[in-house]
Amino acid sequence: MLRRITQISAWSVYLIILSLYIFSLWALFDHRSDATFWSFHEVGQILKYSLLQAGLSAVFSTLFGILLARSFFYLNFKGKHILYKIITFAWALPSLVVIFAVIGVWGNAGWLAQIWQSLGLEWQFQLYGLQGILLAHLFFNIPLVAKYVLEGLSLIPSSQHQLAAQLNLRGIHYFRIVELPILKGILPYAFTTIFLICFTSFPIVLMLGGGPKYSTLEVAIYQAVTFEFDFAKAVMLIMMQILVGIGLQILMDFATKLAFQQYRSYPLPIDNIWKATLSGRRKWGLQAVISVLSFAIVVPILNVIWTGLSVSDFFSRLANPQLWEATLFSLLLSLIATLTVILIAYLIALEARQLAYRNQKIKHSFLAGVTTYPLIMPVFMLAVGLFLLLINVELSTWQLLVLVGVCNGLMLLPYIYRLIFTAMWEALITQDKLARSLGLTGLRRWWIVEKTYLIRPLRNAFALAMSSSLGSFAVIAFFGSPDFSTLPYLLYQQLGSYRMDDAAVTALVLMVLTFLPFLLIEQKENR
Repeated sequence: MLRRITQISAWSVYLIILSLYIFSLWALFDHRSDATFWSFHEVGQILKYSLLQAGLSAVFSTLFGILLARSFFYLNFKGKHILYKIITFAWALPSLVVIFAVIGVWGNAGWLAQIWQSLGLEWQFQLYGLQGILLAHLFFNIPLVAKYVLEGLSLIPSSQHQLAAQLNLRGIHYFRIVELPILKGILPYAFTTIFLICFTSFPIVLMLGGGPKYSTLEVAIYQAVTFEFDFAKAVMLIMMQILVGIGLQILMDFATKLAFQQYRSYPLPIDNIWKATLSGRRKWGLQAVISVLSFAIVVPILNVIWTGLSVSDFFSRLANPQLWEATLFSLLLSLIATLTVILIAYLIALEARQLAYRNQKIKHSFLAGVTTYPLIMPVFMLAVGLFLLLINVELSTWQLLVLVGVCNGLMLLPYIYRLIFTAMWEALITQDKLARSLGLTGLRRWWIVEKTYLIRPLRNAFALAMSSSLGSFAVIAFFGSPDFSTLPYLLYQQLGSYRMDDAAVTALVLMVLTFLPFLLIEQKENR
């Protein structure tokens, strides 16, 4: 009976998600007209610059992430754990807060410009354009690559480090012989992940792109719908992104399998790994790397805090009713998104692990495949489609909360599902026979057998979903209004109208709210 309920629940969720995307796409086709201004040349240019900025962002993020991870792995110093926690917080920051932080440091009125001008020099750096996009993406993604690489380095046995020390291996030879064998399985996954994130980047490109030249497909879709009302062009761009998304997803799956095989071929990470004592140029080089990269990541975060606290009339701006109304809506949306995505991921994982356990590969591929839809199909297809379907419907505030919250939750499904499924699969293959022999079923089985495996992943999933959905902007960009505004939507309006003091306070509040659930996520700077 319980098995039947699990099947019905999982496949019902599958059909609901599939129906949402089908109806959204149908709404776009239904509203398109014959009169359109798109051309293959324009779409080609957009695709070209999308691939260019994503490729450059992924390459530089991977290189600097490797350097930062090696510095954290081999160096020991006071405050290392705190510094690592602050740096890893960067990839959890909302995109609009990152934009505000980058402008505050690199903009024409930023810290660096002021220091430069105080020396009697002219600040000639132009933030808006490809360079601004790259800066923001590097700020986001260097800590994420460093996290992946650190996890890989922690799998290298102490015996390999000891043998390398005896052979006096240094520099590139040390990296090639000791570190690269494990990293060659992880780096393709890290690179592909960063490329996919940057390729679908929306707020950063919208705000820092400096014009249509560096537009991504998602920004072009947004502009086609909101400014040009050209739905035929939007449909064309969406179809293009789906095709590219399928190709990227195939690469992502290959990279994921490669990384998984690499992890399985090495022992579990250990806390105390023997490492040679550093000295001389090697130590100085790692210290220089961690100093420069930490400065580049920590200073923008400190700038958000300082700018927010130092504005004139801070407390009156903080007491702004519009700010706290947006805060309330953000928290409610985040809670709805988090509960939605965890419930969906859990229900699908319950059935998917049984299908995988029974080696029913086709059914498993269909069911688990629905969790990748948000990566393949642009979120704007869902947002714009639902917007058009409901354009003549008067929605209440609570209905809008549920609608936007569910869409935000679906955007996180690929990441939350992997967190939950991995733990559920491990619990099944290691404890299923014992649980069956003891007659454990239902809630009793979960409490006795699976709780140990799932508590930490569920807590991390909850924290990650809360932190990520607090800064979500893509869906609210279509449904937001003066009466229904979230903190990211309010910050976007304030930045767009150059109300920088109000934006500073909003960015500070949003960053603090994002940081609180992030504290629940367990991570180590050196296992």
